[in-house]
Amino acid sequence: MLNLKDDYVKTNYDYIYKHKTNGTYAVVLPLYDKIYNKRTKKRKSNLKTIKDAQNFIAEERVKFNKEQDNKPKKTGLFKDAFEAYIKECELAVKKETMAESTVNVKKEVFKNQILPKLGNVKLIEISEEHINKFHNDLLTMTCIRGQKNKLSNQTLIKTHKQLSAFLNYCVRKRLITYNPAGVVGNFKKVKKEKEYLTYQEFEKLLPVVDNIRDLFIIQLLFFTGLRISELLGLSTDSIITTEQGTSLNITETYYQGKIRQKAKTEESMDDLFLDDITVETYKAFLEYRKEHNITSKYLFANNRGKCEVIGDRAIRDMLKKYLKLAGIDKNITPHKFRHSHAALLIYMGKTLEDIKARLRHNDIRTTSNEYGHMYKERKISLANDLTNFRSQINENNKIVTPSETPSEKIT
Repeated sequence: MLNLKDDYVKTNYDYIYKHKTNGTYAVVLPLYDKIYNKRTKKRKSNLKTIKDAQNFIAEERVKFNKEQDNKPKKTGLFKDAFEAYIKECELAVKKETMAESTVNVKKEVFKNQILPKLGNVKLIEISEEHINKFHNDLLTMTCIRGQKNKLSNQTLIKTHKQLSAFLNYCVRKRLITYNPAGVVGNFKKVKKEKEYLTYQEFEKLLPVVDNIRDLFIIQLLFFTGLRISELLGLSTDSIITTEQGTSLNITETYYQGKIRQKAKTEESMDDLFLDDITVETYKAFLEYRKEHNITSKYLFANNRGKCEVIGDRAIRDMLKKYLKLAGIDKNITPHKFRHSHAALLIYMGKTLEDIKARLRHNDIRTTSNEYGHMYKERKISLANDLTNFRSQINENNKIVTPSETPSEKIT
């Protein structure tokens, strides 16, 4: 730490000091951040010449002014502050403290829903009235992709969350004094029963599948609950057989046409063991790859285009085709196979902790929020099973009811 009072003397140049004994120079450059009303100092010692000290001052001033230009202005518009916010988020991606997919979601939500309505509002003037009006606008908006449907409850909630996160950032940067979105509150979550494939429907689906690759994909999705990004990132090195069994080792994922060298979370990298039937299908699939001279290390290689693997759209279309052939009138997407796997585990009597481990959730609250309601269905199903069980016994052996039992004296 610089000790100007004891070790240095002032030179004829502003902010430059000379060491009393070794003749080196030090700089203490005061800088004033007009945007955040904050004073800072840049310090540097052991500079050999006055010229070195002057160069340091010039470089720090240029750097500081550039940072000032990139910071959101208190008097600026909502959209200007958002640009600074996204730059900070993109920096967080480089530091690996935020996922690239998270930033892409923010960009999409702001572009489609938020900026068209709030972009030209002066940030300092934004109020609860603006948020309430924005909520009313959201309720009348329709989906972007050429559909006439209104925004789903899930989209409404996600949009508000992204807006509130941005306004919290503005509070931290002292651009606004409070977050009006936090005061207004989010939309109420409407619980909607998740659509999934039952085991009986899965069994009905299998006979119409006409090739081993598609059969392997469907079995993997149904019996592991893999995320689609994890499925498409699987390579021949991902499936490992040991004394404990055959498991998936997920280290790569597919996102927006690119393979990423990391899993979604640390929990996502946990070993995921396969059942024996899926393992047999995998072996048959390897023979199929060998017969067709497929040399790509990725299991589901793409023969066309620039991407190394087939896209998630191809998987969706494939599932849609087989569901139609099987006469199953459900809109089952790859992610709904994840719900199907959870439903299967619940029907088998597995606990939420078991399902959290199997689906590799980061927090059991996620598991509970997503699938807790399915346990009610399990309870109803168990009651029906008991009814059927008793009916079968009654057919074979007459059960004595309490009214037919002689009363006994209680002693």
